[in-house]
Amino acid sequence: MQRVDIHHDIIRAAQGGDQDAMIAVLDACEPMLHGIIHIVAPTASPDAREDYLQEARATLIQHVRDYRTDATEASLTSYAYRAVRRAVTEAHATSECAVSVPAIYAMMVRTALWQSGRDVEKAWEILTNADDTHRMKRTTFLAVVQALDTAGSLDASAGDEDGTALTLADTLPDPSATFVTASTERADMARWLMTQIPARQSLALRAFYGVGMSRQDDSEVCAVMELKAPALRKLRTRGVTSARNVASVHGIAA
Repeated sequence: MQRVDIHHDIIRAAQGGDQDAMIAVLDACEPMLHGIIHIVAPTASPDAREDYLQEARATLIQHVRDYRTDATEASLTSYAYRAVRRAVTEAHATSECAVSVPAIYAMMVRTALWQSGRDVEKAWEILTNADDTHRMKRTTFLAVVQALDTAGSLDASAGDEDGTALTLADTLPDPSATFVTASTERADMARWLMTQIPARQSLALRAFYGVGMSRQDDSEVCAVMELKAPALRKLRTRGVTSARNVASVHGIAA
């Protein structure tokens, strides 16, 4: 990973809502985003690459807002790199799945296949031993396995240039993570759901409702995400649907 130094004044201006500053940060990080896409999905079509780039940008924007210039020695790119790569990896894995299932199912099956050395029966056993909120029907499991049959190996190197030698599996979210609604406030649930849906949808909803960030006007969000207002509204609608689907999979009332 090539380190990109961005002046803290620009980062703080972007965090304060300066659109030009945020665009400057995105432009400076563009080579890193394209590099991640090349590593994760080297054979992706131009349209798919553009979709992954949008996901990567949305994830980066969220991490720009979370980055503490006074509390870490890590550069912004180092701070955001793993999360951006995870977002691209998840988007790529989901796009390779030809069946219509919640994104978390595709990630669960792919991770189980990696853990079992691509032994289908062992992968099924891993999933059947998971907690109740992460179980699926065998027919669904087999359909996802077939759809992912041509997917790349998760043991393949993620291609880091900084010597960390992480594999693609290292970039995936942990599908065994649990979520307990009984002891979690609704605001916490909303923040968690925002981490389980595509990054662009998440950013559109976070900015609109002020989840984990200050509320943003549609004009500000459109400028940063390079969208027109109708497209942003559609993105929010898809985000609500995605969040409800995730909540349904986990048996959560949302």
